[in-house]
Amino acid sequence: MKAISLNNRTQTHLQLKCFAVFVLILTPVMYCTIQFADYLSYGVTPVLFFTGWIIWTFAEYVMHRFWNHAKNAENSPIVQRHNHHHTHPTEISISGKQRAIMLFISLVLIGLSLWFNTYLMFVAGVWTGFFWFFLMHYFLHQKWSKKVFPRLVHYHVVHHCKEPDTCFGISVPWWDIIFSTTPKKNKEISERILSFYYRKEQKPKQSSLISSTVDEKLNHQ
Repeated sequence: MKAISLNNRTQTHLQLKCFAVFVLILTPVMYCTIQFADYLSYGVTPVLFFTGWIIWTFAEYVMHRFWNHAKNAENSPIVQRHNHHHTHPTEISISGKQRAIMLFISLVLIGLSLWFNTYLMFVAGVWTGFFWFFLMHYFLHQKWSKKVFPRLVHYHVVHHCKEPDTCFGISVPWWDIIFSTTPKKNKEISERILSFYYRKEQKPKQSSLISSTVDEKLNHQ
């Protein structure tokens, strides 16, 4: 129990440290945006968008590191669902239709912010970061992505198969760099690991699922 309590305190301390660093980075950006809003004019809009996006990337990092990989919480549904993804890498729960809807919402928010209220661009930035996270996660599990995003793919493969306590960023690597959770240098990725990482698992047909369920019930009678 003492070891668990100590581990929980360590995790809490790490989270607080992450938030403190994040606030130190974000505060001057927000201050300058507010102070010079009248002088920057059109420059405020992209600053608000990218501020919202950066906030999402930090939230993505924290949730992945401290929620999906929570210590001493193996029975948590969040942890179990994420562990399943680690053992079944190509099973992506978000469909193409859902990603298209996210993109549409992003475009609507950007359009509304340009038309009605500049400060809505901050919300558009957060949502676009959210959408880009799901899109990038899908990309990182496609073979072609290692030619386009070699560093992010390398980090994600290492996280999945070699060092699950590193490489928590999905859409950007900079929070891993800032918080020293990058993988060891020159980490080799074997063909066997890549084969597992890109393996496409065939989903069983509905009829076979029904028959297997019936057989299981009959065997227990």
